[in-house]
Amino acid sequence: MPPPPPPRRALAAVVAVTALLALLGAALPPPGRVAVIAAAQVLGTAAVLAAVRRYRPARPRVWTALLVAAWAYSLAWYALLLAAGPVVVVLLCLAAYTAMGQVVVAITRQPDSLPSIDRLDVALLAVCASAASLHLTGALDAADGRTVESWVAAQAAGTVVFAATAVWAVVTGRSSAPAVRLLLGVAGGLVLWHLATLALAVEGRYQPGSAVDVLVVPGWGALAAAAWQPSMRVLGRPTAPTDRSFPGSLAVLAAGLTLGVFPVLGQLGGRPVAPLVLVLATTTTVALLLAREVLVARRATSLADGDPLTGLGNRRSLLRRLTARAADPRSPATLLCVLDLDDFQDVNDSRGSAAGDRVLAEVGRRLVERAGPGASAYRLGGDEFAVLVPLPGGGADDGADDGAAGTSATAARLLAAVAQPVGSRDGAVVLRARVGEVLLGPGRPADPGDPGADDPSALFADATAALAEAELALAEARRGEARAVRATEALLSGHRLARDLSEALPAALRAHQLLPHYEPLVQLGTDASADRVRGLEALVRWHHPSLGLLGADRVVPVAERRRLLPAVDLAVLRAALGDCARWRRDVPGWSDLSVAVNASAPSLVHEDLVERVLGELARAGLPGSALTVEITEQALLVDRAGIAARLLELRGAGVRIAADDFGTGFASLDYLISFPLDLLKVDRSLVERAAEPAGRRLLAGVVEVSHALGVSVLAEGVACPADVELARELGFDAVQGFGVGRALPADRVPLGPVRAGLLP
Repeated sequence: MPPPPPPRRALAAVVAVTALLALLGAALPPPGRVAVIAAAQVLGTAAVLAAVRRYRPARPRVWTALLVAAWAYSLAWYALLLAAGPVVVVLLCLAAYTAMGQVVVAITRQPDSLPSIDRLDVALLAVCASAASLHLTGALDAADGRTVESWVAAQAAGTVVFAATAVWAVVTGRSSAPAVRLLLGVAGGLVLWHLATLALAVEGRYQPGSAVDVLVVPGWGALAAAAWQPSMRVLGRPTAPTDRSFPGSLAVLAAGLTLGVFPVLGQLGGRPVAPLVLVLATTTTVALLLAREVLVARRATSLADGDPLTGLGNRRSLLRRLTARAADPRSPATLLCVLDLDDFQDVNDSRGSAAGDRVLAEVGRRLVERAGPGASAYRLGGDEFAVLVPLPGGGADDGADDGAAGTSATAARLLAAVAQPVGSRDGAVVLRARVGEVLLGPGRPADPGDPGADDPSALFADATAALAEAELALAEARRGEARAVRATEALLSGHRLARDLSEALPAALRAHQLLPHYEPLVQLGTDASADRVRGLEALVRWHHPSLGLLGADRVVPVAERRRLLPAVDLAVLRAALGDCARWRRDVPGWSDLSVAVNASAPSLVHEDLVERVLGELARAGLPGSALTVEITEQALLVDRAGIAARLLELRGAGVRIAADDFGTGFASLDYLISFPLDLLKVDRSLVERAAEPAGRRLLAGVVEVSHALGVSVLAEGVACPADVELARELGFDAVQGFGVGRALPADRVPLGPVRAGLLP
């Protein structure tokens, strides 16, 4: 439970005590002012520590650094009273500058910033300010001794440091918090104090304890007031969006001035800096600049190979790791897991992208923690991660789990880690994931006869292929609703075959390799002797030159991926209408034969569907009654109104409309009302339920309602004469399936009014 807000009397007491001490210090002689300033420092420190202890801010390091800076600067001032010498003054000022820089780093740092570079910039700026103090000392000609001169020079450098700190807080949008505004007041007071003491020093009239030193008292009061402000609890967290961190350019500029301008000023002054001091300052500055360049180069590499949000490697670094693994003959067998979060976009949509980023960072941390010894994790992009796990035991899987489609225990651990709730301000986020994995063999043997052993492009191709195989397994997990899938040789060969078929399909369409096979639609009579073939359903088949005959289950998914389903539908429609016209013309008793063709969703949503179908009927010289267009539930999930209007127009031209595979999904009798249907084809999975009392009643109800609306009903998948008789008993108008005839090519379809029972 958060502590209560600070009482107003605490802030009032800070203001009252500060005003009293400032007035008292202004009225006292110099020795008394020193005592008042010391009292203000002690009281201010106690007030800050009390506030930090009571309210426990988000980043207490900010307040610690502020106190260190204030006391280091104060001790440098007290060193004047003790005549401690310029070196002590400069070192204490160096500590003050460094602490103030750490405050800026803490307040302005972004989640993706690297603290090592920020802190080095702070150290560089502090050293440059101190070195500038030494150089400026030689340029001053004050009569009060070298100690006072070093203090005045430190004041000049300190003015730049504190002013830069204040300006940066404003520029980066941190000044909106009241606590930060009070701290800006502290910096402003220090700048005024510096300027006042510099003005007195130029005239040779500055001594510790002068009237201007009383300006330090309000500074300590403002620091104590900032610590008691409610906003102090979040000091250090960004209060406005910005992509800026510590101004490293300021440190580099200061280094240039220190190395170039200030030594010249020191040499021109009346008291040049000792050579040893100049060498030390120059060496330190150059060393820090070189170290900064090294860190900047490492940061660039890290940004190129790493993910700034999670701290994990990215896709580029994973491919580099896989390439190096393939090239090293000592590399053990390795398990590569690619993981994808389910419905992660919902987190961003419902809780905001900031919450989503926190969830991704937590997922990345868990993957590193749970992957196992020697493992490395990567974020490939979005909500997709990868984990690389070495298997030193000769390639043996780490406890393969046959219950998870042959996947590894590593995949099970990763899935369990993701499934644990992730804490959020808006409540816990519960995620699920899927994993695709591939088991990689040991690295290439050091065999000079291996053409790929020293070929970087071949090794990189191996790495890319390994990642692609894991992602194929992940895609298979998504399609099959599985949690994890292993990229087996059978799975990969299936994907390669699907890719080859996809590439060959356009040429197959041009070569007329896609032709229909025909399955009879049998009209039921009062008994088996009265059953007759009244139509044929055209089912697509691919006559592949090397693979042989491929059914619709192989053709349709490939055509769907290539977006060629309308072209396949048109090829089947054209061939079926051509065969139907020939049979109607040449076969006695088939003058009223009709053919049924399936229409996919892409075909149904085409605005020219009606013109295309009627054009093919006219080309074949057939009336609309010679064609039945079959639609599936999936095809009706988009643009229901548009599809219904096109079907109604086709029906007006005499074309019959059938609903295929009724009962396989979310289909309902609403179809009978919403769409202009002539035939309802009940799927085999529902027909098989007729053996159960409830299923029998359901089928009887479907038949009764359909007949009441003027729609005929066909039972699909009848496998034997008993199924045919059951369909007749339930009132079905027609049947289709192996029990009455298999799908045959056009040249093998029995000609004439063949009785159903005699069909091959």
